[in-house]
Amino acid sequence: MSSTGRRDLPGHIRKAFRSIERFLPVVDVVIELLDARMPFSSRLPGLVARLGKRSVVVLGKADLADPDETRRWIRRFEQEGETCVALDARQPGLVKRLTAAIREVAAGARPPAGRTVRRLLVIGIPNVGKSTLINALAGRRAARVANLPGVTRHIQWVKIPGHLELLDLPGILDYRLLKMGETLRLINTVPGPTEDPEASARHLFDLLQATGLAASLPDLGAEKTDRFATFLEAYATHRNFLVAGGQPDRRRAGADLVRRFQAGGFGRLTIERADREYAHPADELADEPADEPGNRP
Repeated sequence: MSSTGRRDLPGHIRKAFRSIERFLPVVDVVIELLDARMPFSSRLPGLVARLGKRSVVVLGKADLADPDETRRWIRRFEQEGETCVALDARQPGLVKRLTAAIREVAAGARPPAGRTVRRLLVIGIPNVGKSTLINALAGRRAARVANLPGVTRHIQWVKIPGHLELLDLPGILDYRLLKMGETLRLINTVPGPTEDPEASARHLFDLLQATGLAASLPDLGAEKTDRFATFLEAYATHRNFLVAGGQPDRRRAGADLVRRFQAGGFGRLTIERADREYAHPADELADEPADEPGNRP
């Protein structure tokens, strides 16, 4: 796509496109990796369609998501004409299913004459599980894996069985989007600890209440309530997070609540339902002026 053709794109999509467009001539298939707990919010809407390549949607971290809701999301993507597969890297059967789906899509691609290997580009927001995906497909520790946003520091090609090669890119995300809300922080896509753990915990609490998932929170007996402040104090006391004088440590309790959610400590939960429509927070940036070439980051 030419620079002129990019000017009609929302600002966040332009930035993502610039970071990968130089690889497009040698890429046959795009693997779009989303977080199964928040498939909509963890996606840059419209990006893959703009790339003009065959694609596969992968719902990563499926072991942390509600399996029934994951199946509904897969049906939704398939109804929209996209190939979609869930991934729990610990289950060989799911890895085989994903590999088969990728090979089927790649078989329909047309690489340049003389090249038999199909090349795949993996894209996704930071810490969505790209290295885990690559290692699962490669059948070995081909890329570093850590539960830290931005762990992929260098671009690398990874060979996988079946005449396929994967290109691993660092996570693509305009962090300005996250200043508009705490939703993506809840799935650990922002580097470093939150400055206000209690605010993040409040956002998680409100989300679980709004989506009918509040029952997944610890049952603290008579102290369980729909009032966040009361709940957090009871949670702090229950976890023995106390400060001088035996008062609840709300900051420590908030950080612990969010960490436990991120690790699946409250069960397999999906925040976004497949039968609902959502407004992406990035849409508010759609009317931003185009970046001038001299001002590119």
